[in-house]
Amino acid sequence: DVLNSYPQKGQAGVDCNGWKIVKDELGAEAGSSSSSNTIKLEYKSCVGPAALAINLGQPFIDDLKLELGKDDANGSITVEVKSSSRMGSGDLFVNRKRLIYLGGMLKEKGWDVPNPKYAYEN
Repeated sequence: DVLNSYPQKGQAGVDCNGWKIVKDELGAEAGSSSSSNTIKLEYKSCVGPAALAINLGQPFIDDLKLELGKDDANGSITVEVKSSSRMGSGDLFVNRKRLIYLGGMLKEKGWDVPNPKYAYEN
């Protein structure tokens, strides 16, 4: 529900060129061994000065991977999230904006969602 309701024209100045699901292996019960319980999505940036200058006017592509599992201690469903840019080391906080948006939608549904952090943040 939450992933499919993300606007195709983006939000907060990011993902203006849409998104798509590139691999969907959800379906088995979370934490079971019969499936990887993974979904991968691809997001395309707006075409701004950086895309014009260094990406031949093409949108940058970011990848989002979600993997469902189970917490062994209490049996609750867990979601491991990885969001990354394909090009370069900086993303002008686009991945964070996307995760904050999706996390806010999950919070509205009663999920406990931590604030996203980059790998270099403690």
